[in-house]
Amino acid sequence: MNFCKPQIYVTRFLLLLLITAAAVVSADPAFLMGEDVVHPSGLVLSVNSIERRPFASGLGVARHDEVLINMTFVNTGVKTYRIDPLKDFALELESRFEPLLDREQRATRDAFNVFPAGQSRLDLYFKIDSSQKYTPILCFDLEDSSVRILCDAELQRLLQKSNESTLRSEEAVKIGKVLVESMRYTLAEGILRRAVAADPTNNQLLMLMASVEDASYNRDNAAHYLRMVNPATIADRAEAVAVAKLAVNLGFYDLAVSVLSPFEMVGRLEPGERLLLARASYYENDLAAAMRILDALIRDGSKDAVVYFTYANLYDRQGNIERAIEFWEKAIALAPDHTEAHFNLGVGYYKQQQIEKARSCWQRVLLLKPDSETLRAAEEALRSTDY
Repeated sequence: MNFCKPQIYVTRFLLLLLITAAAVVSADPAFLMGEDVVHPSGLVLSVNSIERRPFASGLGVARHDEVLINMTFVNTGVKTYRIDPLKDFALELESRFEPLLDREQRATRDAFNVFPAGQSRLDLYFKIDSSQKYTPILCFDLEDSSVRILCDAELQRLLQKSNESTLRSEEAVKIGKVLVESMRYTLAEGILRRAVAADPTNNQLLMLMASVEDASYNRDNAAHYLRMVNPATIADRAEAVAVAKLAVNLGFYDLAVSVLSPFEMVGRLEPGERLLLARASYYENDLAAAMRILDALIRDGSKDAVVYFTYANLYDRQGNIERAIEFWEKAIALAPDHTEAHFNLGVGYYKQQQIEKARSCWQRVLLLKPDSETLRAAEEALRSTDY
């Protein structure tokens, strides 16, 4: 029997890993202040206002701010819901804060019912660390479902303005970033598309539109916007890294290399960003550049399993299977649940005709709860070697 599927899947899972590592990690969808937010229960929430002010405290006491939030509930369902203002809400910044009662007794104290077709207003009070500057996110939990609302009056203003006219580029970038990070892709698309039409050379707008299209699985459209990005105009490292991550995700490895290389040459990339450049170089067939960067990361004492996994794949591509196995094993030692490393290690053993060792690796993959495609590959590899 001629078994060649593992070699096919090596390439596939190199790409899978690259996409997984480059993808932006997002939280649950978040809504904006001023929007009517529909909870699965049928309750409609709207944050009307937020006020943040310093909390007067004594000397030697940690500095705090007070946050007061006014909001409205409307029950569009057929069931009566009981809301407890001190238990059903939380405010997230860098940390999570629970509601309290304030000295001025403005905050709603008692639980209350929201009847079908009924409307209620309430005030919430939080005391937070004054050093925390993230945009506050109000979380409401009811019946195992939750909604998250970004409490930012400026974002509310920009959203309202976008309904009336095309936003200026800097305004569209500000709200567009928030909407993309909050997975509000449809809303983001409407705002960003008009802004790009007005300013088609703005790299940040183009990147955001590419992100929206990619998140909507419109990869051809995403590629269209990515091709419009001009690497020569990128002077900011953070912007270059953002461009490179999306470029790698969409297979534009040459673009990733072109925007990251200038920063790598002057030592301005973080280890993870250097690794991204190494992997993009690998796919551009610049194995020497990839190896140079990986060597430097290892000399610097990197404990990132992806560094060793990528180096193993590079050795495999060069036909040095012994060294590839060595580095896949190192990746697994650093990250025992690294499913792709276990799978590729099995491929390495298969190439050495060590079938039982290969099968053991693929069986290990099945126990690690991999993603569906890795699972299918391992199952097929096991079936194909079940002599």
